[in-house]
Amino acid sequence: MYELEKEKYLGSTKNIFNTNQGIAVVETEYQNKVYEGWHSHNNAHITLFLKGGTTEKRKNFNETVGAGSLLFYHSDELHLNQNTLFPSRNINIEIEENLLKELQINEATIEKSIQNSSLTKFLILKIFKETQSADVFTNDNIRMLFSQLSQANTYLERYEKSPFWVKSLHELLNDCWNENPNLQDLATVLNLNPITISKHFPKYFGCTLGEYMRRIKINRSLPLIQTKENNLTEIALECGFSDQSHFIRTFKTQTGFLPKQFQKL
Repeated sequence: MYELEKEKYLGSTKNIFNTNQGIAVVETEYQNKVYEGWHSHNNAHITLFLKGGTTEKRKNFNETVGAGSLLFYHSDELHLNQNTLFPSRNINIEIEENLLKELQINEATIEKSIQNSSLTKFLILKIFKETQSADVFTNDNIRMLFSQLSQANTYLERYEKSPFWVKSLHELLNDCWNENPNLQDLATVLNLNPITISKHFPKYFGCTLGEYMRRIKINRSLPLIQTKENNLTEIALECGFSDQSHFIRTFKTQTGFLPKQFQKL
């Protein structure tokens, strides 16, 4: 068992971008087997799996994760990884304690943001995109993007205290993620007035119905793009987009990347 210092990971480090404001973006890849014992990291961090996957073991749970998955690690939290798929590639957003104090949030807040997985993934990808075309605004942009993670919790808290129909609607939308239901369709299924959904949807979901459905569809497309088994037209249709152009525009808006750029990461 050992502790890894800041910006250090078991895999090979491909790129590091440190904002000098308490956030480091570290891209790591795994081409061969690495240490599989218990270890920890000095700083808390969020990991987005771009390719491959692993079996993650903690004190209280085991989880197999793959491309598109998110994990949060508390500072000094013991964990180990086994059965890693090669090649694997991750984006790690490392957060120093002083930044959390400045933003008046804690590690539990960041951990909870993982529950709003699609929004958190897109924010991480936008942060990563900033590091690839850095300029004088990049550090502040990354900080502003990161601070939005805490806003995701506001909607989660409202969702947890929401009326029964909100949770039913959430399940319904995620079940029919590759379809394009309208307000009247949803209201009929839930036995509600369409105005009720229209009026309260942004309060509990943090966006409009269309925006939420686009997030779900793009989130579902991430592992499909990385497998390279389907072309973009096939992926667009599978994810419920009317054509490839609409899919490409939406993907760029949500993630900051064009699909082909994301595929090459």
